[in-house]
Amino acid sequence: MNAVVSQITDLLPVEILDTDPERIALYSQDVFTVGPPIGAIVKPRCIEEVQSLVIACRERRTPIVTRGGGMSYTSGYLATAPESILIDMTSMDAIVEVNLEDRYVTVEAGCSWQKLSEHLMPLGVRTPYWGTLSGRFATVGGSLSQNSIFWGSGQRGTAADNVLSVSAITGTGELIETGAASQINGAPFMRHFGPDLTGLFLGDCGALGIKVRATLPLIPLPGARGYTSFAFTESGPMLRAMAQISRESLTTECFGFDPYLQHQRMKRASLTADAQQLSGVIQAEAGIVNKVKQGAKIAFAGRRFMDEVEWAMFTISEGRTDAEASHQAKRIHAICEAEGGKALPDSIPRILAANPFGPVNNMVGAEGERWLPVHGLVPHSKGEQVLAAIEAVYERNRDLLAQYAIETGYLIATVSEQITVLEPVFFWPDALNPLHKHSLEPEHLARINQFDAVPQAWDAVYKIKSEVVDVLSAQGASHLQLGKAYHYRPALKAPAEGLISGIKSILDPDKIMNPGVLGF
Repeated sequence: MNAVVSQITDLLPVEILDTDPERIALYSQDVFTVGPPIGAIVKPRCIEEVQSLVIACRERRTPIVTRGGGMSYTSGYLATAPESILIDMTSMDAIVEVNLEDRYVTVEAGCSWQKLSEHLMPLGVRTPYWGTLSGRFATVGGSLSQNSIFWGSGQRGTAADNVLSVSAITGTGELIETGAASQINGAPFMRHFGPDLTGLFLGDCGALGIKVRATLPLIPLPGARGYTSFAFTESGPMLRAMAQISRESLTTECFGFDPYLQHQRMKRASLTADAQQLSGVIQAEAGIVNKVKQGAKIAFAGRRFMDEVEWAMFTISEGRTDAEASHQAKRIHAICEAEGGKALPDSIPRILAANPFGPVNNMVGAEGERWLPVHGLVPHSKGEQVLAAIEAVYERNRDLLAQYAIETGYLIATVSEQITVLEPVFFWPDALNPLHKHSLEPEHLARINQFDAVPQAWDAVYKIKSEVVDVLSAQGASHLQLGKAYHYRPALKAPAEGLISGIKSILDPDKIMNPGVLGF
């Protein structure tokens, strides 16, 4: 063991330390990349243990990286130097306070979105943004560090748009509370109290501090939901329909797939999975008549109706009443039909809504291929233009894609009223990493292929992915989970770069907090 790591481990309770070689290997990689081996894993149980670790690391100039659920793929929690200390926050997962009168919830950073949702649901409330599709593992703190989208994003925006206050440990070991909680007699009921200090610690990928607690607003659960599915023959009409649906704020979730990714998702599902998901739908439906009606409808539709679909779009709308949800669905139908969309059975969004935090088997391809997404958030007016620019990257690399059997697809979504999300996705035959094998359901892992390692294929994907990132940056796209994969500091205008660099030097003067992330 490295001398610095030995010194730090001597200062901390033995039960929160882990230097087991297998777990060191597991925690030294993310979904795409294997990084240098970390020196030790620390699983703090309280704020004081986080502070003690940071102070000890600062004294020894030992780098720190912070990990939540580990579902990311942009090297955000990978070390850039050997013997770094990794803080695994998942032992700090308590729901600290649910304040129904003042409508907020405070959680520890290691709390998963699934745990939070299940705790709040019997109380008739939830957070406005309520998690990622990987929320079975993904943590609140990780999502705020990386920023994320999905559940609720169609109307409520990103994870970072829905935070009242955070408590973070800086690179000096100090505890900072933000928002109204930053004042001496304050409580975390409001984000703004002077300049927005909360925003500094959102999307920072751990560069400015380690989030230990977060306070999120609460809203009532919806009284009703509406669902739609549409088929389009081309991407342009679908993008235009999605943009108009977003502008009119008609859905809490609006997303679509290209033909390749759609067929991947259909192949992944099994009859057993269909039965399990149908059970979720039936449990979610109110009233025995509606349960039978929707169950029979979905069982009859199956997945056959997707066989000939090219581009597919799905929406979930929420209202206080059935009439409101029905009105939104009717307007969505009118928008999609005006763009040539063909209505499909609504079983897919209905199943997804009833099973919001499913297994993370989608982190590999249907046959066991490696998987890598990359993404850009652009204004609606640029969606088609940016998609064409990405396609041009693929055309330039057509021979390389064919050489290593690299397939590409797209997930497209909307956020709030302004944003189209374009997420190109790569699949290629290659060996799975320990993280994949650790995260997949055992029965699913047993069914899929175990490909041999093809390092040249990984290199090819990295090259093409990097070209896509360059194109997105040239188009002025924004990004979530910037990590060490997207352009941040080099893309900033000089005054903004100077400001964030100055803040970094104050909060982390010894540069121990996740060196390399965001370009620091």
